[in-house]
Amino acid sequence: MKCTINGDEFTFDHELSVDDIITHLELDRQRIIVEHNKDLIKKDQFDQRIVKDADTLELLELVGGG
Repeated sequence: MKCTINGDEFTFDHELSVDDIITHLELDRQRIIVEHNKDLIKKDQFDQRIVKDADTLELLELVGGG
């Protein structure tokens, strides 16, 4: 399965949930905003939303500071 994440192509052995991809990329689930095929995903849907071949994800990690 190939998908595009933040403009880069990634290949996985099979379809994964958004949550699985976040874990694979070692990102902090609590600090991330996800757009899946131009649809904003709520955090409580990360484990239910399945990423399929040719899908697109945009991941934005929130960083605090001053």
